[in-house]
Amino acid sequence: MKIGSFAKRFDVSIDTVRYYIELGLLIPEKEKTQYDLNQTCLEDMAFIHELKQFRFSLKEIHKILSLKRLTNSSDNEDTSYFTNLLLEKKADLRAEIEEMSKAIHLIDDKLHSNANKLPEQTKIGVPLFFVPLFYCPHCRQLLNLKQASMYGHYIYEGVLSCSCSYQAIIKEGILRTNQIKSSPNKYSIYEIDVKKWNPGFVSLLEKGKLWMIKELMRHPLAHKVIVETNIEVSMLLPKHLSSLSDKAYYIFTCHSLEMIEKLKKKIEKHNPNLAVLYIVNSDLRLPLKHESVDFFIDSTSFTQFSLIYSESPFTILRPYLKENAHIIGSFAFYDDSSQSLKNIRAIYPSSNSHALHLDYLEKGVKQNNQTITKREDIGYTEEPGSYFIYHEPGEKMKLINYIASCP
Repeated sequence: MKIGSFAKRFDVSIDTVRYYIELGLLIPEKEKTQYDLNQTCLEDMAFIHELKQFRFSLKEIHKILSLKRLTNSSDNEDTSYFTNLLLEKKADLRAEIEEMSKAIHLIDDKLHSNANKLPEQTKIGVPLFFVPLFYCPHCRQLLNLKQASMYGHYIYEGVLSCSCSYQAIIKEGILRTNQIKSSPNKYSIYEIDVKKWNPGFVSLLEKGKLWMIKELMRHPLAHKVIVETNIEVSMLLPKHLSSLSDKAYYIFTCHSLEMIEKLKKKIEKHNPNLAVLYIVNSDLRLPLKHESVDFFIDSTSFTQFSLIYSESPFTILRPYLKENAHIIGSFAFYDDSSQSLKNIRAIYPSSNSHALHLDYLEKGVKQNNQTITKREDIGYTEEPGSYFIYHEPGEKMKLINYIASCP
């Protein structure tokens, strides 16, 4: 039986089957590069499924399977051994239940304690550093700030306007533009169902993020402007702010006001002294001065952008970059002949015609007088998860990391 049919029969992912093979839980025959899972594998998989229901770990299951393979499990002595294992596991589970019950009581006590001592939040708004950087995205004129409410070194409320009629509002310390367009699907890490994301794919993304943060930290970041755009699904910087420079200036953009509000509260709680600007925006036409940004972070945000907009993010963002600036990114793509690309065109008719093509990245960089100075193949997955409705089962969604530099 082929690995795909085998996985479907047991309602698990192909990555799970491969992992079991790697651990030695399943030992299929192999013809050239293809696994052939025989009757023994079917029996072992059914046994694994049963033992997992009994809450045995994969390490414990491996030991039990090893005994089964070394001996005749129908012998009375082996049956007695397995019975003893079940009794021991039952006792362990009872002990776990008692420990969990104690933990639940401790959590209840902690929640009650926290509810009685919630600290009063300091009002943190737009740092004054960003005011000279506020320019009209249409006519490139410096924006006028009116009706401003100040709290220390922050602007908490205000109106930014231009003579061309462009206007953006600062409310509760968040810059809100009118350029907002959301995806047909949910694109918010605070709302999506993580059960629809394959853990193997999440690990792949995390591998890419670690590469990106390592590359970013090779540069001196003090007094640099660092922008991470469209952080609806995946974000990099917030997780690593404590290890990055506290003298850098950070900008986060997102189409969801609710998500930006949650992110703002989280950063203010853990890193209250950082200079951070939060912008509600989705089309990347930011009310910022040209040649003001040192780093753009693309944590697969350009991949998502290609599903919603026909324009290239490299073209839109290029004017904002300073000389010798960098885009550090992670990009997902399929082979040109894949069915998944056809599915994308059917599901997202307004998407870029090269969405999730590798040349979307390569041409976007080249056409805007940039150069990919470094690239790294992170890996691929055949099952990113049911959240990615355009993915054709069995096809490879690949992930590549890159650094695009300005001359």
